[in-house]
Amino acid sequence: MSDLDPRHSPTTSPASPGEQAHAVVEQRDANGALVGRDALAGGVAHGPMMRCTPQGQPTFEAHYAHGALSGPMRAYDPPGVLVKEAHYAQGKEDGLTTLYQDGRVAARQRYVRGVLQGESVSYAPSGQVTSRLPYAAGKLEGEAVYLHEGVVVRRARYRAGVLEGETLEYAADGTLVQSLPYHAGLLHGTARRFAPDGRVMAERRYASGKPQEAWCDTDAPVAGQVAGLPKLVSNFEKWVKG
Repeated sequence: MSDLDPRHSPTTSPASPGEQAHAVVEQRDANGALVGRDALAGGVAHGPMMRCTPQGQPTFEAHYAHGALSGPMRAYDPPGVLVKEAHYAQGKEDGLTTLYQDGRVAARQRYVRGVLQGESVSYAPSGQVTSRLPYAAGKLEGEAVYLHEGVVVRRARYRAGVLEGETLEYAADGTLVQSLPYHAGLLHGTARRFAPDGRVMAERRYASGKPQEAWCDTDAPVAGQVAGLPKLVSNFEKWVKG
């Protein structure tokens, strides 16, 4: 048995000749509690739409035009906490979209006719920025920056959605750990690892994603530097993943 009462409570307004009749239809559960309200014109969604729990907590609020999302939209989790706020035009996201987690801003993105365009920013629960990603026509384009507690831990360049150029990875204190050359999304060129003082510690050549040699020490390192390198790299991976 459905939880929704099949009976609706329509309120209609008369239409002039050649115009579509407007109506507001309410949806109620088996106990009579309001769980939805739709504005219709000619039988399709046209105007505000609302969904809520039987307790009155919102789950969805939007505006429609001729059956398609048009205007502001808000979506909520079951307790009524906002999880997404966006703007639509002709059924597609258009403008700023904000995503929330536990009531806090988790990301802000910009869309043009349903396609990501411009900078997308992600945030940690503390409110600090964790990434700044540039989009063009729905694909990463340009330099993407990743941060941990306000410190840049990775800079990567993209072209048409794939890595292209030098990717730089940093320790939590901002010192450079390694540089990785990419072409068409694959490692291609000489990768380098760096000591805390900025000296190149080791190098390795790649061709189309395949290593051409083992890591080669470039000089006689200070005791403990090479041994400590794997820890730096593993720490970097942990910082990026949060």
